[in-house]
Amino acid sequence: MVVVAAALAPAVVLAQSASTETQLQQELRHRRVIVRPVTPPDEVERDADRAVVELQQRERDQVARDLSRPAQRAPQMDQDLKGGIQTRSLNNALRR
Repeated sequence: MVVVAAALAPAVVLAQSASTETQLQQELRHRRVIVRPVTPPDEVERDADRAVVELQQRERDQVARDLSRPAQRAPQMDQDLKGGIQTRSLNNALRR
């Protein structure tokens, strides 16, 4: 029994004492700085060229879609609009 008590005594001493540091101070102290490797200039240039080509292709595709789209008809040509006007005119004529 004496051996067990002697083994437990140091554990009590090693317990954490109340820290005066706040949680934020601890996080700032333990924060690691991330250093990213430098991207080679030729890779940056390739990526930029690829992005320019992609943007030009999108613009060409948009122009092609705009040119192949049917022209919008004027609202007075819409069948629903014509039918609505005719129905209103008929209702007005029948009321007289």
